Amino acid sequence: MIGYFVALAVIVWIAQTVLGLRQFKKFNNHIKELRKEGRVAIGRASGHFKAGVLVLFVIDEQCRILRGEIMEGRTVFAGFKPFDNFNGLTLFELSDDLCKSMKLSKQQTLAVISAQKEYESYKLMKAQENLAVT
Repeated sequence: MIGYFVALAVIVWIAQTVLGLRQFKKFNNHIKELRKEGRVAIGRASGHFKAGVLVLFVIDEQCRILRGEIMEGRTVFAGFKPFDNFNGLTLFELSDDLCKSMKLSKQQTLAVISAQKEYESYKLMKAQENLAVT
């Protein structure tokens, strides 16, 4: 009887690993496609008891948001959907107040602000690298 439960646990663990790897590969391919349109800012809000959220913003050279996509869910079957709430704004115009005025959930707001902060960190790192090279 215990052997049955151990075998079942191993099968579930293998299935979770395979599906997780499949989702990661699908995510990477999706990012590659979006990068053909412009730079991509990625924000996330992990959820332990709430659904996790990933936000992708395609931006131009002036950091204007060309389009957005969002993925929310608790399972590996979640997929990206259009998220055009911020199209036309610059990445630096995003704020908690703006998200609240659009009635976004707390997780969505965290992901949007995360995209902004992650992109700012990336730009700062690139600037420091350029200074170190010169």
